[in-house]
Amino acid sequence: MLSKHKSIRNLAMMALIFAAASATLATAQTTATGVINATLVNKNGISLQFDTDAAGVTLGAAGTSAATANFGAVSAFGPLSGGVTRPSVTAANFTVRTIFDVQVVQGGLTSTTYTLTANLAAAAPTGLNYKVDAVTLTTASQTIQVNGAYNADVAHNLDLVISTSAPGAGGPAVNTPITTTINFTATAN
Repeated sequence: MLSKHKSIRNLAMMALIFAAASATLATAQTTATGVINATLVNKNGISLQFDTDAAGVTLGAAGTSAATANFGAVSAFGPLSGGVTRPSVTAANFTVRTIFDVQVVQGGLTSTTYTLTANLAAAAPTGLNYKVDAVTLTTASQTIQVNGAYNADVAHNLDLVISTSAPGAGGPAVNTPITTTINFTATAN
């Protein structure tokens, strides 16, 4: 009988040992650690985007670096589209204007300001001149702004100066859509 109790006691001890081993194995299987050594390469740079100004025309693709501004039909005396004004009418020409915003965002630079330049992608059609903030644009790069503030919309005027001369005498073609590309560049100071 003593041997029977001894056997039961041994079986009970073995059951406890297996239970403890199972608990240890379960814990070892649900916990793991590891280390990843990573190298971060932070590239500095700036980006430029065009935003619609509340006083200007609604830009197509606003919030990108390739926006469009549609002046609609323009004339020296007739009605204009919303967001387009006519600040000047003379015997030689008239000017139509819209306002647009430029936002330049920087990352990883020590620069606190930027310089904005612009140029026409191709020569302006006969009888037309384009201006940004009173700077007449050509195919050569022109400085529009120095010491521009990052991370803020900065308003700029886009003017189209149209000759009142007749077509063939220095004036533009009438009733012809005009498309011009203006390239803008922001450079960290």
